[in-house]
Amino acid sequence: MALPEIFHKGIRRGKHWRNLAGIQLRRVREGLTDPRSRLLPGTSDYELHSRKEREHYSEMYAGDPSLLFEPEPPTWMEVERRTESLVREATGNDITGHVLSRLTGRPGVRMLSLGSGPGGVELMLAGEAPECRITCIDFNENLLALGRTRAREQGLALEFQKADLNNVSLPEGEFDLIFCHASLHHVVNLEDLAAEIRKTLRPGGALIVVDVIARTGYRMWPETRRVVETLWATLPARYRVNHTAYGERRLDRRIWDGGTDHEGMECIRSGDLVGILESNFERVFFASCHGLSRRFFNTMYGWNYDLAQPLDRAILDWIWELDCRMVSSGKLRGESMFGVYAPRQNQ
Repeated sequence: MALPEIFHKGIRRGKHWRNLAGIQLRRVREGLTDPRSRLLPGTSDYELHSRKEREHYSEMYAGDPSLLFEPEPPTWMEVERRTESLVREATGNDITGHVLSRLTGRPGVRMLSLGSGPGGVELMLAGEAPECRITCIDFNENLLALGRTRAREQGLALEFQKADLNNVSLPEGEFDLIFCHASLHHVVNLEDLAAEIRKTLRPGGALIVVDVIARTGYRMWPETRRVVETLWATLPARYRVNHTAYGERRLDRRIWDGGTDHEGMECIRSGDLVGILESNFERVFFASCHGLSRRFFNTMYGWNYDLAQPLDRAILDWIWELDCRMVSSGKLRGESMFGVYAPRQNQ
């Protein structure tokens, strides 16, 4: 069984991205382009970004109280199905298997999910491992309320707590497993959070991360952009309609690479994530993927494809195969990762 949308991260900022060019120009002039220099918790800039982040996700889930996962196009669901096979081949188990094997190994295992949102993944895990104890942390009270309601309806003993991962203080030696599902790329204070994770893990504990590791701001690395733009130029106009970046559908002449880190917290330091993880933890398992596929088949453009149509499926097959070959050969960096980590013993 695969976790739903485990590698999914939709980019849908809409109206919050207006006037981004002016904002960025001001920050360049003021020397504030490094997020660590301008987004310290407690500053006005940090409060603006945090508020935009909460508003964005509150709006996303407000229309349907039963919604616990971000909507995704069928193309991305197919990409994720194939991704599970890649993870299994690389690590000997699928993503769900890695998590559940640690939750069900003995009674009373404690798991902490950081940046859980409404807890859709965590509720599913609790249903499979009812003897474990799961605590979910997020800074959006609206999403936590959705999770509490659903847990109560399903009779699952999950705990939902409000906390900001950029300044959270975790109890020492409290948890056997830390789970971060598409959350760390929203964190600017990654170094301090890594220290808190090490502190709260019990001896023999593990950190499991599924996340976006695109260049900071969800921009493309230069080598990625060259390949993506070459492929983009071959696509008919109907595949180049952008569904999420502008608040309305719009045909893109060039593939979108505008940057997401100007107002919210989306991919605020995604390009730094792997380096920080590996300076604080020992790698147990690791797999990276989606050097190209995320750009064509995720929520921004993925809704343009109908996999029942031979041409649409052929495009997906072609880009997927090229993606796998270029990432495995080291010619492109993956933009998604799965990792299992243990704390370094000398820290």
